[in-house]
Amino acid sequence: MNTTGIDVQESNERLLKALFSNRGLTYLVEVGAAELGNPVLVVDPTYHYAARAGIELDDADDSAFARIIRSESIDEVIADEGIRYIEETGVDEELARAHGAVLRHNPLYELDALTQDVVAGGICLGRVMTLAKNHPFGERDHAIFDRLVALVAQELQKGGFLSSEDSQMGPYFLARLLDDEQPNPMHTARRMKLVGFSPLSTLFVVTLRRREGDMDGSCAQRVRAHLSGFLAHSLSTIYDNELVCLVSRADEAVLPARDEEALARAAASNGLLVGISNAFSEATDVRPHLEQARSAIRYGTTFTKILDDTGVYRYCEYTYMEMLDICNDHVNLMNYCHPAIWALWEYDQAHGTELVETLFAYIQNSCNTARTSALLSLHKNTLLYRLGRIREVTGNDLASGEDLFLFHLSIRVLIYLGIFETRTKPHSSADLHLPAE
Repeated sequence: MNTTGIDVQESNERLLKALFSNRGLTYLVEVGAAELGNPVLVVDPTYHYAARAGIELDDADDSAFARIIRSESIDEVIADEGIRYIEETGVDEELARAHGAVLRHNPLYELDALTQDVVAGGICLGRVMTLAKNHPFGERDHAIFDRLVALVAQELQKGGFLSSEDSQMGPYFLARLLDDEQPNPMHTARRMKLVGFSPLSTLFVVTLRRREGDMDGSCAQRVRAHLSGFLAHSLSTIYDNELVCLVSRADEAVLPARDEEALARAAASNGLLVGISNAFSEATDVRPHLEQARSAIRYGTTFTKILDDTGVYRYCEYTYMEMLDICNDHVNLMNYCHPAIWALWEYDQAHGTELVETLFAYIQNSCNTARTSALLSLHKNTLLYRLGRIREVTGNDLASGEDLFLFHLSIRVLIYLGIFETRTKPHSSADLHLPAE
């Protein structure tokens, strides 16, 4: 074996050692750049940099390479002029046809470039490029670069860049968007176009979490199969052990009932908890709306005795709980409990009655005695008697909407604080099959 062959073998061994170190893609690319002695860039299919190494610049460096690298470092994506160069010169097509690296002179960097697609299972995961910045390419560079590309492909698959279940670019795009604390609207729109996602006018984040265990690939695949109709015009990805869906609908203020029914069936079949965010319009707002969906699960599972528990929770139904959470960090929430309700609760404790429970059900059912009686399994006369006692204890005739709002809020405070636990689950009139009074 000649000296060059020995050198290449030793470099390949160091690259393999970097892969097995489990220190990630960035470390592997750093070792690759050191072995090649030239910059190495790894770009995902949406032209976002996955890793870069060997690009250290002197302040005085005013080369074309330095100018572009400084520009792209702001947003970590290939600059628009670079995208145009790729599209107009047919680089994508040439790489797709090639069985290995493609050598071109890149006029933007004013350097020769070796570029190769990273392919796994027939899917392009991105591309690797090295630039002849420090020395021209030779036989050794081609050999080491080929090995580096093969190892990058293994690292990308190992690191979940794309999994076998998420074999399209959309899931990866959504995961990166969720990672980005301040996504750039222009770049986000461009990437959506690249992955073929054209959302309708209204967006929701729906997150699905297993009641027990992690949301692995097989479970996510099963859930997606159950929700195939629901996931039209949507993206989904496994993110922090949840199946997170960016769902788009046309001009809907809330997710339609048919969608919630589909989610409830999937939740029952797969042992899931489901959170639904409020509606929004810009994909760049996906992170805060994921937090809304997660909050819906947190509050919904904590206060399941307040609403029917289907395992599907809408954030808009629990915003008051979040407000109470925020207030509870700063003030004594008992300050917001109306004295009449506290007096009613103390009366229940002293006499073994359920007047707070009765008032809560009465308010929940819009002061409809027929529905309240059915909910509490009481004869109507018994309910009327209890309402009379409530009026006496509170000194209030229950005729003022303002008073009823304050009473309702006060009872919710007691529930939040764990002082009062309701034993009933309020229903709608449709659930009870009762006519209005």
